[in-house]
Amino acid sequence: MSYTKPSALIKFIIRKFSYLLGVVAAVHFGNGQNSSYDQIWDKVVLYENEENSWISKFWLTGRLQGEYHSFENEISPALDHDDYDWRRFRFGFKATFWGDITLHSEADLGLENEGRPLYNDLTDTYFSWSTDHGIKFKVGKQSAPFTLDGSTSSKKLYTLERSKIAGNIWFGQEYFPGISLSGSKSEIDYFAGLYSSDNKPEFDGAFKYGQFGILSLGRDYADKFNLEKSYFRLDFMFQEDDGNDEVEDFNDWNGAYSLVTKWENNAWYFWTDLSFADRKDGDVWGIQLMPFYDITDKTQVIFCYTHLESSGDDQLRASRWEDRLDRGAYRGDDLTEYFFGLNHFFYGHKLKWQNGLQYTELEQDGTKEYEGWGFTTAFRISW
Repeated sequence: MSYTKPSALIKFIIRKFSYLLGVVAAVHFGNGQNSSYDQIWDKVVLYENEENSWISKFWLTGRLQGEYHSFENEISPALDHDDYDWRRFRFGFKATFWGDITLHSEADLGLENEGRPLYNDLTDTYFSWSTDHGIKFKVGKQSAPFTLDGSTSSKKLYTLERSKIAGNIWFGQEYFPGISLSGSKSEIDYFAGLYSSDNKPEFDGAFKYGQFGILSLGRDYADKFNLEKSYFRLDFMFQEDDGNDEVEDFNDWNGAYSLVTKWENNAWYFWTDLSFADRKDGDVWGIQLMPFYDITDKTQVIFCYTHLESSGDDQLRASRWEDRLDRGAYRGDDLTEYFFGLNHFFYGHKLKWQNGLQYTELEQDGTKEYEGWGFTTAFRISW
């Protein structure tokens, strides 16, 4: 637990974001045109020549996500926490070879590692290519997409964090060595992936601890509902009992399933997730309902309701900042969260300001383990 005095916190935020805000203000209030943002983001392309048969493009990739958060547990008023944190900093590159083969590699870096090395581990590090029939293959370390938020990049989340469903039915770890294929056939989108269940920083533990697989099938029924989008997707995850104690919760899984829908029309959106996990110590199910609305072409309001229940004790856990109040001690069998958010997109998801207020309740056998409010305000930058 740590506490930052308001004056020190303000100075800290100003120091960290002064340059960024200066750039944003100069561009946004100077001429307010996306073309100015385009000129800035185009700088990440270091080389491009379609006539070069060996390497046609090389560009930088990454994300920087900084935020201020304040959380409390009303059951234990002494356990309040507010601080600034560099949530994610990743940096890497993409390169296109021989026309259609792409190499993507990024590293997770820690800006506040308290004396530890800057480098943490590899995230995306894979080769990808597509066939003439539109089938895309990936080989290497890559994201394992499952559930609504678990299949959404942190660069494109509309909430500040992935939902409680992603935190309890998806994986705590996002990137795994594996091979996947995806594409579309007869208006049906498909995805299949086989992954290693290791949690090593690079590839030295690949396929030494068993495997898990993901299969997804989706289709847009917009024409039947007279909407701009009416997308349904089924996700299936199957886990091998591999005896691996190094990846948290992996031995607890038998399988998990998720039904994701995305309804969109004009400025309205309504996304849902109904998920179920077959776990050895108790089944878990959860529902997420997320309507959001574009007030303008840049400003958006959002609400998200999430509820999970477990048949076993201590199967459900709170989110990142709530857990930090008591070093991850909060566990239960009944979890509910209400989230209210306001987003402003300066340059789409590449430069945005997000704000969220959430209320969470976590119970174990009818006794509240956690009940409290949390507030987060954050800048998200990606390139």
